[in-house]
Amino acid sequence: MARNKQAHELNRFGLFGLIPLAVAAAALWLSPALLPQYIALDFHQIALAAGAVFVIFFAGAGMGITLGANKSGSIIPNLLITLVAFFAIIPNGVFFLTLGAAQRHFIILVLMVYLLVRDLAWVSNGGAPKWYGTLRIRLTFWAGVSIILIISRLLLWGYY
Repeated sequence: MARNKQAHELNRFGLFGLIPLAVAAAALWLSPALLPQYIALDFHQIALAAGAVFVIFFAGAGMGITLGANKSGSIIPNLLITLVAFFAIIPNGVFFLTLGAAQRHFIILVLMVYLLVRDLAWVSNGGAPKWYGTLRIRLTFWAGVSIILIISRLLLWGYY
């Protein structure tokens, strides 16, 4: 019963977590017809932060799996993923490296896909329940669609 409750909770809250990404994609594509561009660009910043939270959450979940099931695994990849996601959301760049908005969203997307591949490997090895792999595929797919819509709109505006 506990597993079903965990699956249900993660499913529900995972889908709720996609709302900022979907709303941002819609806001960007509805601008300038229904929404001024400067407001739509604020939504892209919200989506970037939400994407980073998504990445950091699943990197942390991976750290929990690494620490719990496989005592010999390294936590360094999860820490590096978290650090890269953090740097991707800083608008003015770090250490003299400035990235455009579309590039920062692309980094978040690549991190999401990497974490999905890692999590699916854990599921196939029995390190995580099967429902977790199905959930991760669904969440990453819809997050990826939203981010690709955001990136494409930013590129069409020349805002990169």
